Amino acid sequence: MTAATTSQVDDNARDAAEPGRRRSLSARYLGGLRRVPIDDIIFLLAEHKYVTVRHTGGELLVDESLKALEQEFADCFLRIHRNALVARSRLLAVEKGAAGGLAVRLRDCPQRLPVSRRHLAELRRWLSSSARPRAAE
Repeated sequence: MTAATTSQVDDNARDAAEPGRRRSLSARYLGGLRRVPIDDIIFLLAEHKYVTVRHTGGELLVDESLKALEQEFADCFLRIHRNALVARSRLLAVEKGAAGGLAVRLRDCPQRLPVSRRHLAELRRWLSSSARPRAAE
């Protein structure tokens, strides 16, 4: 494959204030390039060999690993399940899910994502220590 990979294309979106840090995720879409700013991302969900990027304007598929995205954006996203990262700025609460499990409620997104027991303690710790003012819900 001679076309640029998503990571190579994203090199163009690096923030000058933070060398090595991207400000957006990109993917080829209908012959063009579609970029989503990190601040607009609600969650990242791994499915098969792609990661679905759910953002305020819709969805985008990228071919980067969830693990790599978690490492690069550890301050922006929190792992809630083996296949899901959520934007820390969008986390509102942990609620009882329909099937009896736990799920997160996110700002700007009606979808509830399941929380694994393995990641529940860290999620609750982060929610309780997060004393910053929240936007109107």
